[in-house]
Amino acid sequence: MTTHLRAGDPREVGGFRLVGRLGGGELGTVFLGRSRSGRLVALRVVAPGPAADTEFRRRFSELTASARRVSGFYTAQVVDAAADGDVLWVASEYFPGPSLREAVAAHGPLPEEALRALGAGLAEALTAVHAAGLLHGSLTPGDVILADDGPRLTDFAIARLWDAAHPSRTVGAAPGGVFLAPEQVRTGAAVPASDVFSLGAVLAYAATGRNAFGTGPGSEALLRVVTREPDLAGVPHPLHGLIAACLAKDPRARPDLGELIRGLAGPEPGDWLPPTLVEMVGERKAEADAHTGTGARPGRPGRRALLAAAGVAALAAVGVPMGIRAASDDSRPAAGTPGPAGPDSAAGVVKLTAGALVEVGRETGDGTGIAYSADGRLLATGGKNKVVLIDPAAGKQVGVLAVDRALGGADSVAFSRTGGLLAAGYTLPPDLSSRDDKEREHGRAAVTVWDAASHREVITVVAASQGHMLAQPHTVAFSPDGRLVALGRDGRDSIGTAVVWEVASGRQVASLPVGPGSNGTLGAARSVAFSPDGRSLAVGYGSDLKGAVDLFDVSSSFAPIATLGLDSTDPFGVTSLDFTPDGKTLAGSFGGVAVWDMTSRKLTATLTGVDSHCQSVSFSPDGKLIAGGFSAYSQGGGVVVWNLATRKGAPVRTGRSGGGDVAFGPDGRTLAAITDTGELLGAVQVWSVG
Repeated sequence: MTTHLRAGDPREVGGFRLVGRLGGGELGTVFLGRSRSGRLVALRVVAPGPAADTEFRRRFSELTASARRVSGFYTAQVVDAAADGDVLWVASEYFPGPSLREAVAAHGPLPEEALRALGAGLAEALTAVHAAGLLHGSLTPGDVILADDGPRLTDFAIARLWDAAHPSRTVGAAPGGVFLAPEQVRTGAAVPASDVFSLGAVLAYAATGRNAFGTGPGSEALLRVVTREPDLAGVPHPLHGLIAACLAKDPRARPDLGELIRGLAGPEPGDWLPPTLVEMVGERKAEADAHTGTGARPGRPGRRALLAAAGVAALAAVGVPMGIRAASDDSRPAAGTPGPAGPDSAAGVVKLTAGALVEVGRETGDGTGIAYSADGRLLATGGKNKVVLIDPAAGKQVGVLAVDRALGGADSVAFSRTGGLLAAGYTLPPDLSSRDDKEREHGRAAVTVWDAASHREVITVVAASQGHMLAQPHTVAFSPDGRLVALGRDGRDSIGTAVVWEVASGRQVASLPVGPGSNGTLGAARSVAFSPDGRSLAVGYGSDLKGAVDLFDVSSSFAPIATLGLDSTDPFGVTSLDFTPDGKTLAGSFGGVAVWDMTSRKLTATLTGVDSHCQSVSFSPDGKLIAGGFSAYSQGGGVVVWNLATRKGAPVRTGRSGGGDVAFGPDGRTLAAITDTGELLGAVQVWSVG
């Protein structure tokens, strides 16, 4: 709804006369503007705070440059922008009409014919977006304007740019919410099929007036996106199957946009909107006219053009101003929704005194994985194209190791117990200049090993492509003697893989498949740990709420020894493993925390259940305490430290999005965890243990 300008508002920006307000918030204000020729625009002026942020300005410049190069019938074309002056702004074509969210809130669900027109128009726009090599990545009902001649894909907010500039904001806090696809929740990575899922969720909302995966705290709703089927009660029967297919958990099971357009084809009545919404659009047009003094806008083809899309090929490049991002964008909001630490968590068994909170960066992936050096003088954590080194005693960064070849962040880190080595696992981008077809594929992973003292690169080893662009590495570990390094990674058909190399030669000595195996989704070897004597390798995995730990005999060419089973896990499976120093006990996080006796290979304790959503575990050096990290949930999350003998734990809150990976110092006097600052920037928190 257009309102009058306020005292202090600019009257002109970039040659556009401002005639009213369309909306606004802490990140900026959206004005209704008019060009000298009388053309109406939605002009977004960025607030001074974000405009002063270097990373925000860089991303704003990239986004507006990309958006100006594309246009399309069902999108709001960028008309002009300024990304290098004191005031940042972007002007795009203005369409008078309510957002889909406003319309449904005011007048309820859309009828079937309007749903078909809505879906056909949006699918056609997304087809062209993908043809231009772009993704939307976060489509919601608020991004869709209902104009008299069809829907328009647009975005009247700039929050996603702020999220991109400060990516340690949690997935649950970010715009998109329950309209994100499961693979985006799990990994932060979007593919073209992710937009199909979001479109299906938007159509379900339009058909029923509610979110298909419910409401509530963002991270809790996101967990339902990953684990539960959508609630489609009330969706018109002829559209039920198509929308349900869009919401398949496996991206490969979803229809492509061409199929979706054909499936949405129907009769061709004149007006596409019901009378109540036609009236609502008319009110918005009258508001615009009142502020501009102009008459009605000339119409464009209506419902007939939308439904005829079933027989039309993809349009040329179409962009969605302020809403789309490049398909290679590496923004990776954090996932996970931890809950209570368990019935015994209130019992105080250990005291943690907060020490340094060290910010590790302002980029996507900063603060991923954590490890202490053998002498306790260094902490390492992964970041975007880097590994950050921290002096835990001084509470400050002391070095950065560049990982320029990584596609995004260094996903995991590990120090060797001997030899002073440091390793990081990460995803490699396709090498399109290579003549080797395997190097041109998505889904390759690598491990780089450095001498921690000199920062000299010792070796980089590469794991072959899994033939899937979502495949990524998860964890890395050294054997006790530093001779071997293992990487846990995604694999096809619900089978993850642990790959093992000799550090000195770079020779691959094992590729170990783990997981149940099935059609469809990726499996993942999410955790690897060598036993303290180096004789066994434990690999934790997960796929489709099924997870376990496979044990392999290192001395017998990694022959399988046993499987340590679990009745159920969270969507991520067994995400972390750690042995006690004597090797007699193994602990794993699976949403809860499981403890196994390694002599009998029996489960001896479950310290907290799967609904707790614990994602990381670490034993103290004496084996008497075990710490668990609970990441990103609505109540703040944190770390719990249990006494293994009494099985009682004490919780400690950490940051606004909880605790991530945890690690005890080698002397047992300190504990470190991945968390965030008050600005939701990745950080490492260190406590003294006493």
